[in-house]
Amino acid sequence: MLRKQFVLTLITLAILGAAAVVAIMIAKGYRVSPKEGTIFGTGILSITSTPDQASVYLDGHLTTATNANINSLEPKKYKVRIIKDGFIPWEKEVEVRQGLVSDIKAALFPAIPSVYPLSFNSVSQVVLSPDTQRFVFVVPTSAETENPAQSAKKNGIWVWDMSDRPVTFTRGREPHQILPGNSGIDLTQAVLKWSPDSNQVLVTLPNQYFMLDANRLNDTPRDVTPIIKATLKSWEEEEKLSNTARLEALKDLNVRRTASDSAFLKWSPDETKIVHSKDGKTQFKVTDLIDSKTYDLPEAKSYSWLASSRHLVAVEADKQLDSLVSGKISIVEFDGGNKSVIFAGSLDSNAVISWSDGSRLLIVSSVPTPTGNKPNLFGINLK
Repeated sequence: MLRKQFVLTLITLAILGAAAVVAIMIAKGYRVSPKEGTIFGTGILSITSTPDQASVYLDGHLTTATNANINSLEPKKYKVRIIKDGFIPWEKEVEVRQGLVSDIKAALFPAIPSVYPLSFNSVSQVVLSPDTQRFVFVVPTSAETENPAQSAKKNGIWVWDMSDRPVTFTRGREPHQILPGNSGIDLTQAVLKWSPDSNQVLVTLPNQYFMLDANRLNDTPRDVTPIIKATLKSWEEEEKLSNTARLEALKDLNVRRTASDSAFLKWSPDETKIVHSKDGKTQFKVTDLIDSKTYDLPEAKSYSWLASSRHLVAVEADKQLDSLVSGKISIVEFDGGNKSVIFAGSLDSNAVISWSDGSRLLIVSSVPTPTGNKPNLFGINLK
């Protein structure tokens, strides 16, 4: 009797153990193929999108909506397409591996982005600061007859801060004037340059140099002509030290050599990637410093980073249109995929700026009307 109870206990434990093993294997994604009589592993796709609740198609079949997991997928490559009304579709081939979760984080951009004016009196010389948190621009003297006092308040050099710094420091996220229009400086010939610390602006004229504090109104600009060589040399040394420190932090010697030899090099905001080009004009590439992978980018005139560090802004220029060019602006994923054209028209190809939180782009463009044909600042919403 005791022997039978012992055997039954062993059988029960064996059954429970087998059931536990099966439960664990199912939890890990393993499935039984009745036709072949085998056990095979599966994978999971975890799909999120911004905005969410977009339709997800796997190999052309509507499967779910973001944000969700798709479980028990046979390990192979799938064509994933994410669609939401009013947004540019996202598409990529993604490999699902046995026992692993493959993450997809798709950013969807508006199919028809809203473009709106940010200035109305014409602008020129739009230059982004080294810390990418603000930009400086010139509002030239208007040819129209104006009250001199009003003209001085409108015209001149302005700084627009995009960061969330204290209001007392930067006067908020609105533009503030740093040089009035009645300063006596001919701004039509001026060339602007930021200091490495993004706190000063150098105004270069044919035979004179002025230094402006970027945080306040400079009623009397400081003439630095006698010390300009020493000033520029110190700025150059400061930039060189900063770049050298960044490059020496790269552990991969091949990546360090590639970065050092590049005529064009920009670090992503989180400093996990670099976009680079050997000649600065063609064959732009992105190197992921975490995964040590390099990706080719579509041909473009220039590239800059969005705040997320997962996307770049590509600018293409076609033909010259007076002071502007006819061109396109696209958003491209850092691996070169999902190129999304968000603007086509007249623009200053050297003045395409990503807002510090990635919510919009700032461009210099114009409208082909008698009152809107001068270059002005425009915003393009990306969300």
